[in-house]
Amino acid sequence: MVIPVTAILESYSVYTNQEIKRILDSRKKVGLLGDMMMYHLGWRDEQLNPCESKGGKQLRSTMCLLACEAVCGKFDNALPGAAAVELVHNFSLIHDDIEDGDEKRRHRPTVWKLWGVPQAINTGDAMDVVSYMAILELKVKPETMIPVLKVFNDTIMQLCEGQYLDMDFQTRKTVTVEEYIEMITGKTAALIEASTAIGAMAATDDQKVIGHFKSFGHKIGIGFQIQDDLLGIWGDPALTGKSARNDIRNKKKTLPVLYALQYSKDREEMKQLYAKEHFSEADIDRVFQILTEAGAYEYTMKTAHRYRDEALAELEGLCPGSKAMEDLVAIGRFLVDRDY
Repeated sequence: MVIPVTAILESYSVYTNQEIKRILDSRKKVGLLGDMMMYHLGWRDEQLNPCESKGGKQLRSTMCLLACEAVCGKFDNALPGAAAVELVHNFSLIHDDIEDGDEKRRHRPTVWKLWGVPQAINTGDAMDVVSYMAILELKVKPETMIPVLKVFNDTIMQLCEGQYLDMDFQTRKTVTVEEYIEMITGKTAALIEASTAIGAMAATDDQKVIGHFKSFGHKIGIGFQIQDDLLGIWGDPALTGKSARNDIRNKKKTLPVLYALQYSKDREEMKQLYAKEHFSEADIDRVFQILTEAGAYEYTMKTAHRYRDEALAELEGLCPGSKAMEDLVAIGRFLVDRDY
């Protein structure tokens, strides 16, 4: 039986959204700051009127709740953690949109496009602070809170480091696959790893069990980003909500590009193209052609699937008979097999 991932995400996101709204409502509203956060989260329209949610999939928060429920049979203890990782993810997206110059997010104008870069930076910073307000309410033993906060702090630092490397790679002449994996570990895998780890930590003190959930999040996060990089070049904009070939336009050295730079018969031409300060539309078309002819699509997909399989192996034998575990496995597969 195919488990409907969309239904899983929708059912758990209700609880995460309630928790985020509760935390946001606990603060006195200052100007439009709270409204801009609510807009980015999908709960306000461009005029800042309440609207039906057009937010993200809430993969990370749901994975946090499912990890907790799989281990102990309920997810309530992990709700503040789920809210925290969702808020961290969204604060990073607000800043990413500024840094990448993306004018659209989830088929709507980005925060910086509507209210300017300075206010978008401030909105992202505020959302990061709210994430700490959330994580401090996690229902764990006092002696568990310090390890949780260490995971949380390390994760946010890794996010910043990964984003730094991502931008740095755009101007560097050479990038190794190992450096690429280090970059996406920080940029993407770290927060997914934290989601499943914190969910497990809210449910048990068993370090072995926590370790398996942590490793699952790490490996599936790498596979997820590799798939995202594939979609950034070959994805359908109508499904992804992002501009076609934007990763090429921004000269991002993702795995497909690194593969072609090393193995394509046209690798010298690729190197010359990437030595340019800016790409023309013709350059973008040529890079796309070289990538496709080099088999970069197939190589990238194979690599993503390898990480997916290694991640799922971490959960084998854990929490037998748990519906939450079945749902978590289904989401893990979705992260790598998706087309949007």
